[in-house]
Amino acid sequence: MDSGQALLDCGDTSRAHQLITEGERLLPAARDKTRGVFLTYRAANYLDQKEPEAAAAAATESLLLAHRIGAPRCVRLVEDLLPRFEAYPRTPGVPELLHLAAA
Repeated sequence: MDSGQALLDCGDTSRAHQLITEGERLLPAARDKTRGVFLTYRAANYLDQKEPEAAAAAATESLLLAHRIGAPRCVRLVEDLLPRFEAYPRTPGVPELLHLAAA
């Protein structure tokens, strides 16, 4: 997953998302906070790439996970992204994410 994040930072998004997804699958449940953080990083990258639907899906998954396990850092990471979603009010998944975050 760290390699994937490094590739995201370098702009190699295709390979980065593949490595992060593979890494997330390998994480045990005890590492759910790590999973939540990386989901949020993925959401931010999707927003950078102007892919708000994928970003909303990753952010929603992170937020649901954060609420389930009580991970305030993950919640804050998602909340920090919310203003960036306001430009996409009709994109599938975005209204649901904003509603979930407001609850």
